[in-house]
Amino acid sequence: MASLRKKPNSRYWIACFTDGDGVQRQRSTQTTDRTTAQSMAQKFEAAYAMKLTEAQARKVVSDIYEGLHGEQLYHATVKKFLTDWLAGKQVEMSPGSYKRYKSAVDKLLAFLGDRAERDIAYVHKRDIAALRDKTATELSPATANTDLKILRVAFRQAVADGMRLDNPASAVSTLDDRREPDAPARRPFDEAELRTLLSVAKGEWRGLVLGGLYTGQRIGDLASLTRRKVDLAEELIKFRSQKTGRDMVIPIAPPLLDYLKKHVPEEPDGPIFPKAHAEKVEADGESRRLSKQFHDLLVTAGLAEARSKDKNSGRGHSVRRTVSALSFHSLRHNTTSWLKRAGVPESVVRDIIGHESELVSREYTHMDDETKRKAIRKLPNITAA
Repeated sequence: MASLRKKPNSRYWIACFTDGDGVQRQRSTQTTDRTTAQSMAQKFEAAYAMKLTEAQARKVVSDIYEGLHGEQLYHATVKKFLTDWLAGKQVEMSPGSYKRYKSAVDKLLAFLGDRAERDIAYVHKRDIAALRDKTATELSPATANTDLKILRVAFRQAVADGMRLDNPASAVSTLDDRREPDAPARRPFDEAELRTLLSVAKGEWRGLVLGGLYTGQRIGDLASLTRRKVDLAEELIKFRSQKTGRDMVIPIAPPLLDYLKKHVPEEPDGPIFPKAHAEKVEADGESRRLSKQFHDLLVTAGLAEARSKDKNSGRGHSVRRTVSALSFHSLRHNTTSWLKRAGVPESVVRDIIGHESELVSREYTHMDDETKRKAIRKLPNITAA
């Protein structure tokens, strides 16, 4: 039988009730009116008896509060909370990261449909799990896992803000995102392929290929390089990784140095690769256009098949992408493989490439430039005749 009690020095009634498993529970009613508090206690007990979730029980309290005070207890619909949360995130992250977060939120809102206008307390882990499985089937397990991790962050904030009592996304596990047995495995280029690629890479694409090959960095970071980030006197490239936020310092290998000396702009903020830089800016910080252009370069070199329009007609993270064995990321594999084959210690390789591990901590371990310079000098000169 539901009852009431008060704590010493508190004017609010506490509802005492028994849940569906026979466990005695207590919850503050946040009201001094005994009649209202008793009604709340009975509703709590009835909610548990009907095996409703705690989140739904919270909605019961909200309804009672509205009847008593004429206004709703502060809460938010799924759509409103996630929209407001995204707005706050937009000022904290790069445009590309924001678009990735928004894509995950948009998928959830579309999946919920009309239910997105209901209180955020009503989202259940079953909803999150079903969305995960749908995304994995239509797109990929990797995309589903990334979306899930983003939603975990969002609902964690909802819990912190008192909008929910639990995090439904945390109760859902990620999927095994290993590729299908017949999917092409990503691999590095062999020497013949690299020479063929460089033979068709014209203009700044030659510099981008050399940049990927001799720094091991992502195409987005290379496209963002400016004059002030390239120290030709010290032969160092210094920048902050867009993906990891890691401060990178990479010695410039001779083949890349030769290219940079001929193409570095005079203005401190002038981009090293103007066309690639403009493409990235126009795409709100994303690098997908550049990745597509590189694929077209591979097709020209005879190293990849052209993608049919129906497989590549979508944009962003809403369509399944065709996976090729070779991509710009393959150059990163080349750098890593070359360094390891040259006997460079794992910790130095990771520092150059930008991999985080126990061996390389951005807070406590900093490889000296000379150690990395010696490692970079061990890379083969693919431009030599």
